[in-house]
Amino acid sequence: MKTENEERFAGAFSILQSSKVGAGTTAQKHVQTMNVYAEEKADGTFSLRYLNDNFVPVGKAWTVDKDTLLTEYTPEPDLYMNKVYPAMRELSKTIAHAERLRESNQTYSAEYEFKRALRIDETNIRATFGFGLVYLDRNDAEKAELVFRRLVTLEAAFDREHKHLFNEFGIKLRRAGLLDQALEFYGRAEEYSHNDENLHYNRARAFEAKGEVGEALSSLEKALAIRPDFHEARKFRDGLRKGPSAGRKAVSGGRNGME
Repeated sequence: MKTENEERFAGAFSILQSSKVGAGTTAQKHVQTMNVYAEEKADGTFSLRYLNDNFVPVGKAWTVDKDTLLTEYTPEPDLYMNKVYPAMRELSKTIAHAERLRESNQTYSAEYEFKRALRIDETNIRATFGFGLVYLDRNDAEKAELVFRRLVTLEAAFDREHKHLFNEFGIKLRRAGLLDQALEFYGRAEEYSHNDENLHYNRARAFEAKGEVGEALSSLEKALAIRPDFHEARKFRDGLRKGPSAGRKAVSGGRNGME
């Protein structure tokens, strides 16, 4: 098993895939070459994803061992160096630039850059979140709703690596008054991220804003079960037990993905 600091292999491979077209006596075998991106994991296995027409990896990953990779897939080093690596680097730079623009409140420039990123990879999670956050920053609830509907269908949106993004997105949905959407979003996130105390805290804020105090208290208990020293959640819970106005007064804001 490789340590955290050891360099891991990444590269492009191809594989021939066959499929049947038609039926009966008219059926024909169709063979095509598929390109994949392979990235070594800490345990020595390899995570594979297909490359799209822009040479960036997309879609759900699957795992193979080293022997399978070397026997069933053909290395494509030129493809990796000349197409895949430059495309991935360009995508990463574009998204990072868009995120910096959004953080500095240049929302229209950020929107343009996120659109550029999504033209390279229409399924990119960071770019999709960024797109939605731009619209919420501009209080454009209609467009934010469209992005929200897309995000709730994407399982990868709720991977642990994106938890700061889905917490921020949920917070901004609530601030925009989209309470049902915020709760649906947090409920979806909870399916994939059970042990995120900030998620439960933020969900409690949305329930409280809807006047559903019992549900808010339940969410706060879940947060405290995960992290008993979660001061803000305890303070919020104790305030809500005294009544909604005391609960709102008890809420303190703004760190670690909550507000």
